[in-house]
Amino acid sequence: MRKIAICDSNQDTLEAMRLLLAAQYGKELQVSTYPSGKELLRAWQRDERKKADIIIIDVKAEEDNGINAARQAQEIFGDVKVIFSTGALEFAEDIFEADPVYLLSKPIKQDRLFEAVDRAIKQIEENEAASVTLISKSFIARVKAEEIGYVESERRVLTVHTKEEDIRVNMKLGDLEERLPEYFVRVHQSYLVNMKQIRVFSAKGVELANGRIIPVSRPRYAKAKDLFLQFLGEKEE
Repeated sequence: MRKIAICDSNQDTLEAMRLLLAAQYGKELQVSTYPSGKELLRAWQRDERKKADIIIIDVKAEEDNGINAARQAQEIFGDVKVIFSTGALEFAEDIFEADPVYLLSKPIKQDRLFEAVDRAIKQIEENEAASVTLISKSFIARVKAEEIGYVESERRVLTVHTKEEDIRVNMKLGDLEERLPEYFVRVHQSYLVNMKQIRVFSAKGVELANGRIIPVSRPRYAKAKDLFLQFLGEKEE
């Protein structure tokens, strides 16, 4: 179940949006309401379990600055999707400081509200799909797929090489390959490579952006090359 928080100084607006979202999404979406961004931040800081995945917040509600509140929520609590609402577009010039998903113009139309929330949910799902969970006897690590440069297998132990660290975990390379996005390619029995980080691809090996050379096995070369060309949106002449 996703959580969404609505911030607006107008109680009628809060209640109208709450009812619309409850009718549209039912139990799939837990809705909470706040009269201001300041109240939202205070509530979340008192009890982080109240944190929502999505915020719908008025850009400027009386003395409250919704843009600042949204940005603080993201800085303190991590990846929070923001949907701004406004009745005066001149107050919206700084909204991109919070990387919003959508800008709703007041009075808010039902179809626009649902479109904004659907877009935020889709972005959350895409972010979740782009991460992988690594489980060992002593730890559980959640790693963003884009941060993985390559994976190396040796005697059923995988070393996942990321930008910040190397993570060792007991599992099969094929099992991890199935859980990673399509931009990972198997270039060798023991190596899986993130195509987004390939700088040079040749029969001699794959050179990554950090200069590391990964061997390419002869049996896998043709298929891996074809997948890399598809990834680049190219085709071999």
